[in-house]
Amino acid sequence: MAVFTQLTESEVTDLLREFSLGAFASLTPIASGIENTNYFLTTENGKWVLTVFERLSSEELPFYLELCEHLAKKGCRVARPQKTRNGGLFTYVHGKPVAIADCLPGQEITTVTVSEARSMGDLLAKMHRAVRDFPLFQKNLRGLEWWIQTAPKVRPFLNAGQEALLQEELERQIALSKTDAFKALTVGACHCDLFKNNALAEGIGTDKAHVSGVFDFYFAGCSPTLFDLAVTMNDWCINPKTGRFIPELSQAFIDAYHAVNPLGANEKALWRDMLRAAALRFWLSRLFDFYLPRQAALLKPHDPTHFERVLTDRRTCTLPWPTEANR
Repeated sequence: MAVFTQLTESEVTDLLREFSLGAFASLTPIASGIENTNYFLTTENGKWVLTVFERLSSEELPFYLELCEHLAKKGCRVARPQKTRNGGLFTYVHGKPVAIADCLPGQEITTVTVSEARSMGDLLAKMHRAVRDFPLFQKNLRGLEWWIQTAPKVRPFLNAGQEALLQEELERQIALSKTDAFKALTVGACHCDLFKNNALAEGIGTDKAHVSGVFDFYFAGCSPTLFDLAVTMNDWCINPKTGRFIPELSQAFIDAYHAVNPLGANEKALWRDMLRAAALRFWLSRLFDFYLPRQAALLKPHDPTHFERVLTDRRTCTLPWPTEANR
């Protein structure tokens, strides 16, 4: 959990005067996130999520908030930002941007089931289709450019085998980015961090379990949608101890995705590379957060070796692909 900006009841009461959400009732820090400060905010009119943006600027923020609003208008189950009384999507506290969004229904997802994997595959495909007419652009701030910049910073902490793996994978992704096949991939505004801890589900423990909402879009950027699919499946469809795909989960997920947003021959040809790219991105970011952490209340970085295992596995593993597309 990370709390970089600690807020008082008085400060939040003043903040609420800029919204039409009712009077302050309670404020509780949220036990997740390493980039922003998040709280559950309860008012007389309901429950919300308050986010203080620690790194994103007021110039960058509209992309993320308007993306959530766009997806919500298209019927996708995402946390919709609340507008201020003057029609804005954010304001300021402690000189930092702050937004208040819907608190979605559902429970945290700890162990993914086939029905939840199928539901998330369906929702992700609908999100990718929904952004086809989203007009704003923001590059993926944790994309290839960031990987290249971050690799030298974490290399001193790696052993020889890890350093060789990092260099080989980075060189592969740089070369891939210059190919016509990569440039032909569909690009859209993507979540780029849709792990199961950024979603909630209803009906957990039953065969009707389904994803009830997605939140925390603050790593979103314009990226190949295939990369976003790889990021999501690399978390939702794996054995957390080994990093390997669980076949029944990965097949249910990708079949549901393909039924809504079909995958073609070019996507199949680049599928392994995108899965490796997704694993590399999170290995690098976890190495950076683990060895070069920022100061924050209760911040506990994730173990970077998890995504080292995922990356190593994706180099040779059997890949899931839509059943229908294989016929």
